[in-house]
Amino acid sequence: MNRFVLPRTARRALVSIAGLAVAFTAVMGFAHTPSGRPLLKWMGMSMPQAATAAGCPLGYDVKQAPEQKEAARQRFADLHRGAGPAAARPALGFDFEQTTRARLLAWADQHGVKCVTPRSQGDLDCADVPAALFPGTGREAGIRNLWVTFGADDKLVSVIAVSRAVDAAPISATFIAANASLARLAGPATKQDGDGSVAELQQGLLRQASAEYRFQDFYALTRVTNMGDGFVLTEEYRALPTVTASALPSR
Repeated sequence: MNRFVLPRTARRALVSIAGLAVAFTAVMGFAHTPSGRPLLKWMGMSMPQAATAAGCPLGYDVKQAPEQKEAARQRFADLHRGAGPAAARPALGFDFEQTTRARLLAWADQHGVKCVTPRSQGDLDCADVPAALFPGTGREAGIRNLWVTFGADDKLVSVIAVSRAVDAAPISATFIAANASLARLAGPATKQDGDGSVAELQQGLLRQASAEYRFQDFYALTRVTNMGDGFVLTEEYRALPTVTASALPSR
């Protein structure tokens, strides 16, 4: 029996398609997390209203009650907590479990930043925050959306920042600067995939780089994605609640 052999060009095409499919699956999986929801919005901008009326199938577009938010926060901490405490808990200059809603709104008003209460995804959505409001951080890309969440005592517990640019350079520089700051202030990354350089991001559609930081009291994630028509950076900073008995290692 003659063995069928695909031509080299066909094999390369199949490998490329398979790689793109894997990357697309990874991006879509991330897009259905709280920090990745803006990717769904941007990828579906041309979709008709009827196609998006049903909302997110995983429920991220549903507003949660305070007790539901706290329970979800505890579950997240139990799944993502690291071994030791962070040296510091950087959050774009805001103070975890100190900054109140009133103080953050006063900061926004002082700098001409508009914040609204979103239907979902955090307690405040502050739009179009200039990079200049974060001096000394090495940021070159402004923040398209700044989502903040407060705990039961109305004090800051999480910050998600989403930046977008047509060119790779400002997004790459901001990604690299954010990770340098996290490593210097909090501690080294637990996991890093890619370096987020311009050369890496320009390798093709859905090319990604990311870094994750896990500590006992702090979690951070940075992720940059080539969206084809631009580049998106998502930064996630979370203050983790006190360790519960279920999260303690067994002896």
